[in-house]
Amino acid sequence: ITSQSSCIQHPSTSLHPQRRRYKMNSLISKGTPSLHKAVMKHRYGKDPIFYPLQALSYALSHRELFWTVLKVACVGITVSIIILVILLVTALQPQAQAISSNLEWWAWLIAVFLVLFEAGIISVLLMSVSQSKAQTKVFTATMKIEGVWREDMIEQSMAKDLNPMKKAFIVRILTLPLQIIPFIGGAMYSAINATFIGWDHMDRYFDAIQLSPKLQRVEIFGHELSDCRALCNPATYDLDNDIARFGFFCGIVESAPIIGFVLGPVTNAIAAALFACDIEHSGGLLCLREEEAQDEEKNYQASRGPLNALREKGEKALQFGESIANNENNDSQASRYLKKKARESIVSTLSKKT
Repeated sequence: ITSQSSCIQHPSTSLHPQRRRYKMNSLISKGTPSLHKAVMKHRYGKDPIFYPLQALSYALSHRELFWTVLKVACVGITVSIIILVILLVTALQPQAQAISSNLEWWAWLIAVFLVLFEAGIISVLLMSVSQSKAQTKVFTATMKIEGVWREDMIEQSMAKDLNPMKKAFIVRILTLPLQIIPFIGGAMYSAINATFIGWDHMDRYFDAIQLSPKLQRVEIFGHELSDCRALCNPATYDLDNDIARFGFFCGIVESAPIIGFVLGPVTNAIAAALFACDIEHSGGLLCLREEEAQDEEKNYQASRGPLNALREKGEKALQFGESIANNENNDSQASRYLKKKARESIVSTLSKKT
């Protein structure tokens, strides 16, 4: 029994071969708190709020990424300027007159904000295809430069990236008018939609490792918020969440006037790749580690089933052997007693006859 039990390894020292790509640094027990209640403040070591800033310097230091960002920037700025000039010439005065027939100064101010907002929307729609290609390219290139891109990873399809029904689509549409207010409006929009913006950018990584939608919700919201009700839960909008912190600053970058919506999506794709690289270096997503630990524990207990049965049989055999030995002990004591009595009776009989 001892020799056979030594062949059964605990899951913390042996991983299932089909799930080896997600290395477990430690076995997560059933009593482990939810992902958002971990002891460490940041689950993967670094504060995700700095990745968008790091992405700018990272793009400048790598020629391949720099030229991709530069091409998108040139095309985006050119398109934006053309659209802005056309709207200023054709739409500014009509909108100011619609706001106030006397063309008060505040009507012109509101009309300017509306033209900027309209120019941004049209530019984003026209540039969405080229930006999507550039985002996928720089995301994959960054992970390859860092040496964490694996053969089993897949690139996100353009159809999914251009899907207008983004995460929390209704909430983002309702808060979109905040973008009209420079800086402050962008900060408010980013704070409200931080978790969903971060989820959209990290979706490339989730698709690369083929993470199921259920596990994505577990990773983003935690176990207790793994359903649609998370959209209405105040904890979803908590900036202590790593994904929310990442999404907040990504939203700030994209909300910068003129250049934000041109360069922001591309540099934020690099930021998402850097975040994904640190996740891979730390051993993979926590939701996968927890699921893997549970699977390995089940396999471990299943592999111990025959051994436990054999041990029980061995214990029963030992008990049976001990009982037999005790019985033999008792029998030998009884036989010695009888032999002694017989001897005494024979001696007494012989003495009487004598």
